[in-house]
Amino acid sequence: MKSATSCSDRRLFYPVLWKKNMARFWPIWSVYGACWLLAMPLNLLMLRAEDTYGSMPSPQYFADLEVLSMITPGSVIAALVFGILSAMAVFSYLYNSRSVGLFHALPVRREGLFLTNYLSGLSFMLLPSLVVFFCTLLAELAKGCLNIGALCMWLAMQVLLTLFFYSFAVFCAMFTGHILALPAFYGILSVLAVVMVQLVNEVLRAFVFGYRYVDTLNTLGTWLSPVILFLEKLRVDRAWDTDGNLERAVFQGLGYGLIYALIGAALAAVALVLYRRRHLEGAGDVVTVRWVRPIFKYGMAFCFALALGLFLYLFFGYNLPQGAWTLLCFMVLCGAVGYFAAEMLLKKSFWVFLDSWKGCVAFSACLVVLIAGMELDVTGFERRVPEAGQVTAVRIRNVSSAPYDRGDGREIHTADPELIRAITELHQSIVDERARHEGTTFGGSYETRTLADGTYLESVQTEGIVSLLLTYELAGGGTLTRDYTLDVTEEDLQDPDSAAARLTAILNQPEVILNAYFPQSYEGRQITNIRLNLMDMETGEYDNYPVPAGFREDLVAAIKADIQAGRLGQRYLLDDEARLTNCYVNDLFIEYAPVDRENSAEYEGDGYSITLQVSAVETLECLREAGVLDETHILETQAEHQQTEWLERRAEELFWEENMRMAPAAAEQ
Repeated sequence: MKSATSCSDRRLFYPVLWKKNMARFWPIWSVYGACWLLAMPLNLLMLRAEDTYGSMPSPQYFADLEVLSMITPGSVIAALVFGILSAMAVFSYLYNSRSVGLFHALPVRREGLFLTNYLSGLSFMLLPSLVVFFCTLLAELAKGCLNIGALCMWLAMQVLLTLFFYSFAVFCAMFTGHILALPAFYGILSVLAVVMVQLVNEVLRAFVFGYRYVDTLNTLGTWLSPVILFLEKLRVDRAWDTDGNLERAVFQGLGYGLIYALIGAALAAVALVLYRRRHLEGAGDVVTVRWVRPIFKYGMAFCFALALGLFLYLFFGYNLPQGAWTLLCFMVLCGAVGYFAAEMLLKKSFWVFLDSWKGCVAFSACLVVLIAGMELDVTGFERRVPEAGQVTAVRIRNVSSAPYDRGDGREIHTADPELIRAITELHQSIVDERARHEGTTFGGSYETRTLADGTYLESVQTEGIVSLLLTYELAGGGTLTRDYTLDVTEEDLQDPDSAAARLTAILNQPEVILNAYFPQSYEGRQITNIRLNLMDMETGEYDNYPVPAGFREDLVAAIKADIQAGRLGQRYLLDDEARLTNCYVNDLFIEYAPVDRENSAEYEGDGYSITLQVSAVETLECLREAGVLDETHILETQAEHQQTEWLERRAEELFWEENMRMAPAAAEQ
């Protein structure tokens, strides 16, 4: 039946009903208040002034920092949990046909009934928070550690968080007529957006060549999942003095609380509108609002298809063919399960197949269209390469290359037209080789090899993978980002038109290497020390040997000259023969005078390393003139080092083999 929405009693608040709710559901607000009493004033009273953090008495430390730290995650989790408990309690009559009929037969307005119950649930958390606030205030006065600012911030966030989470729970309560469905909807909707965004990103990254997570989409998912946002954004910034004492603690995130409190007020207003139009016969239904039922049905089908389908695809792993078509099969199957499960919940019957199969077929057809469009690149996303003339600047990031010194993984940011053209040609090569790079996850292949001079190499890399993140800044003001994982082989590096060879050529541009080793952030800073890691032939040990101060400027000039000539800083995508024979195991360490880190936006540390290379003739000659390199302090290539280690292991193996062979003869004697 449908109750009337008007009554002779025009009041919007009924004190008797409020008192009844407070008395009937006392366990909720008493447990909530007891938890905060234990966490705040009682906890403070048990602290002793003689106990200190640094030189600060522990009660003062609690008042200045711990009170603010209680907000996250403490206040967030408390508001999340008790918000739904309060809503379930005060609106529990909506989920039973007898009780809902009884309540709405009373001579009260629906608006008054809603507002009284709404304020009752809000009182379950706000009134205990006020009591805790004043008890903590008295405890701080008793301990002589009053910090009214921190206490007021705690109370303000309690109010704001309570208003949002409780209002959100009441909003969810208006859409369902089943009390068990309410916490399910509330919990799922609290994190649904961020989970779905993550799952969509994973599918697109796996099956759309070059796809990179969209920051805007991730941000939207976080904002639509407030519990995640609160846990990420609410924090306490702390400053400490040189003695380790707390100077100040500042809470960050009040603005987020205010925004979501306003959203909570809006949700409460929408809930009131829904309550006024609610059909009483919907008690017991999973979804009571008719226009929401299709959303629930197809939304549940999509969530099942994406979440469960992706899980099964990953679970079966390499036991089935890998690719989008296999994923599609799992998604269609799981989507059908979710669709019919939703139908069963809505119709409260297991026999829904004959009446609902058409909708399931339509949903499955949509999945097929989406996955087929993704796999066949209908939008041209995978094939798009911007024209060099349309690009104003470009960044290359995440490229790991040997040697593993400062040059490894350094970002390339350039507006040079020639370098931009080279990067777009690299991008086109990657697109042309898409078939072999898609789904690349292989770690690498290695082989043994003996060089012409007899050097034995136990581990020469012949194949591997390299990551590459491209970000174009376009002339129209937009950006284009692509993220790739490339398969690299020795044969690729020999082909100048391959993506691997083009990437290597870009990494080995002299201006790129110079910017990696001598960036603008180090210009004007004084070099305080240069040292070289060398082997002492007399001891067989490695140690650091400083370059005399008088040779530092000459050495830096020699390093730059070798880089400009392409003799130093050469990058290698594989630990192949060329890398092992040209790179030493020895690094130069350049140290700079410290700077004010807080006021330096481009601070990158006070030093870095440069791996020496055989081809760096001017640098090596300068080190000899400085007396750092001599007959007893030598350099060792990666190939020589690898052979030395192999010979040592082989000698040890032969020693034990000989001992094992001689053991029986010794036993007989």
